[in-house]
Amino acid sequence: MNNFKVRNPRPDLRFEIAFTAAHRAAVRKYGHPAEIEAACLRAQFPAILHPIQDEDLLAGRMQMGFVGLGIQHQTGGYGFYINEERVVQELEGKAGDARYREDLHDLLTYWKGRSTNNLALRGIPESIRGAIFTDQWRHLPLPASPILRMAGAYVDFDKLVGIGLPGLEQEVRRFRESAADKVLFDSMLDVLALVKEVCRHYQLQAEGLATAAPSDRRRSELTRMAEALAAIQERPPRSMREALQLVWIYALMAPLIEFGRLDEYLGDLYVHDVEHGIITDGEALQLCQSFFRLIDHLDCETDGRVIVGGYGRRNPANADRLCLVAIEACRTVKEVLPQFTLRFNRETPRQVWDAAMRCIEEGRTYPLLYNDEVLVPGLMKAFGVDHARAETYMPLGCGEIEFDHWSFGTPSGSLNVLKILELTIRGGHEPMTGWKLGPESPSLADCPTFAAFLDSYHRHLAHYIEAQAVFEKWLYEFTGRRHPFMLVTMLYDGCLERGKAIFDGGCAHYGGTLEIYGLVNAANSLAAIRELVYEQKRATAADLVAAMDANFVGAEPLRRMLLDAPKYGNDDDRVDGLLVDLHDWLSATIKAQAPRVGLASYLGVTINNAQNTTLGRWVGATPDGRKAGTPMANANNPTAGTDVRGITAMLNSILKPSHDNHAGMVSNIRLTRESFSLAHEKILGLIGNYFERGAAHAMITVVGRDDLRNAMLRPSEYRDLIVRVGGFSARFVDLKKDVQQEIYDRITY
Repeated sequence: MNNFKVRNPRPDLRFEIAFTAAHRAAVRKYGHPAEIEAACLRAQFPAILHPIQDEDLLAGRMQMGFVGLGIQHQTGGYGFYINEERVVQELEGKAGDARYREDLHDLLTYWKGRSTNNLALRGIPESIRGAIFTDQWRHLPLPASPILRMAGAYVDFDKLVGIGLPGLEQEVRRFRESAADKVLFDSMLDVLALVKEVCRHYQLQAEGLATAAPSDRRRSELTRMAEALAAIQERPPRSMREALQLVWIYALMAPLIEFGRLDEYLGDLYVHDVEHGIITDGEALQLCQSFFRLIDHLDCETDGRVIVGGYGRRNPANADRLCLVAIEACRTVKEVLPQFTLRFNRETPRQVWDAAMRCIEEGRTYPLLYNDEVLVPGLMKAFGVDHARAETYMPLGCGEIEFDHWSFGTPSGSLNVLKILELTIRGGHEPMTGWKLGPESPSLADCPTFAAFLDSYHRHLAHYIEAQAVFEKWLYEFTGRRHPFMLVTMLYDGCLERGKAIFDGGCAHYGGTLEIYGLVNAANSLAAIRELVYEQKRATAADLVAAMDANFVGAEPLRRMLLDAPKYGNDDDRVDGLLVDLHDWLSATIKAQAPRVGLASYLGVTINNAQNTTLGRWVGATPDGRKAGTPMANANNPTAGTDVRGITAMLNSILKPSHDNHAGMVSNIRLTRESFSLAHEKILGLIGNYFERGAAHAMITVVGRDDLRNAMLRPSEYRDLIVRVGGFSARFVDLKKDVQQEIYDRITY
């Protein structure tokens, strides 16, 4: 759980005790989930809010509790949550009077049977319990696991800015008249009143700080902040400042960690303000910078998306003017968040593209680049939506894709395809534990042909894919019965019209995504098996299994042959073709689950984050020559150090998988500062050509040739070195040592 990037954090867990008491009282008093949620939001706000800081131009900072109400782990937790580990640490390590400690014991026992996470784990359907493995097994060598969360809410901030809180209240009242569930709508009005109360809370604080401000400039900033907070309680925003303030307060309280198409909901107001002398370009930049710093304070790692550019915007000319301000804010706010994302196409102004390249060249790892020319038609086919809907696509988290305030596609499962290959080789026997997992199938030694072995592998993969799809559908139903998430519901298409909360029939499109890990290593392993065991017959299945069981100790010549087998990332179709075929099979099999389980869509995503390292710890030695416990390749990038034919060959391999059958596949590229300085135009041309040839996406890190090595040796000197890990960026020195090593081992061009 994050959200602790704050000054002067709360010294104890008295908020958590008070929240528990509020939940207990609400459950006793009310029977409707919306009434309980409203009461708990009142217990949470403004209690978890932090004061305005000296550098803030917008009000709103918070510290989520170890107990509270969230929507996914970056917002404290999923539903009503408790961080048991941190509460136990408080009990074991800190002083407190007898009543305080008694209340902490009460916390633990109360939430053990009532937290959404624990209720969900206990309620998983019996039919899939043998195929998926829950959080309690997370440090064991398992092939697939569910992820308990509702991740990726992209609400209609453009609508919120357009009609404001009063307009949203009017909509709720209007749809209440025909709604069957009037309690839900009454509770929504209660929550909107609370949003206004929080605005008033910060308005009074800003006014007080203005009175005692140390300078005329700071007094003016705080006065304008207070005026904006007062205004948005009464009417829709009329300025860029008011719009940003409303979006931020609403997002904090929802709580949300995806901030949508900034240029869409801010562009017109920004241009109006500048052209009418209400704000200068410098002041607009400062507001964006303050907004970005506030997003960074959430410390939500893989999320915190801000998106600009692309097709489907209401006023591209105004939006593109705001794009330039936002890119400059990204360049100058040197923090890990927001995950600043540029959607681009053939109509993107050269000025916007050049600004983005400058930002990347200076080592920001942002913007993340998404090519509309490839993704819009690809997503039409993958999701079965029309062109207009595809233009509203939104990358979330580590790179999963859904559609703005219309669909929900929470990634609620992970599939370790390399681990499943390890099981298939041994006929379902897990070598570390001796367990028998998955369907009955022949081992590698029992398969007379490579095609027969591949068929066995597919059966194992399908076993886990089918179970994960059942879980995804069940989790929506489970969540819908318990959590209306009203601040999200009110800004999602169709929910008010249907009179339903977002996960209780309100959302227009319930999708799902399944995270795929180990794809590249699996393809490399299949290439080695096909070449050495079946085609060249240089090793038997028994030889291979014995060598892997020994982690190649005493089998170094065989390992050398495995390492010398074709490797993805070198433009070699002997292995690239296997990766494409495996990815296509996975994509088709995952997609086929949607109608079977009753989802509008279910698609695979290859968006690896640090889990290529953490999940790799529980995979033994594999046929690609990888040793036990070492990292897997990240996303669809080559295994570290195996792309030996240069950047053009590496990019050629990355270009081969299709982008019309999945919901996200990320590509990380690392370039040296020296490459940019010595061959600036050539590098820019290489990036442009990569996208012209059909690339969908790129995450580019630019670092000095020796920076990573020096940062490992002298971390205190490299606090500002930010790298792209997988689906997120991080300060290199804050990463776990094995993750640092995996990043260091990747080839830099």
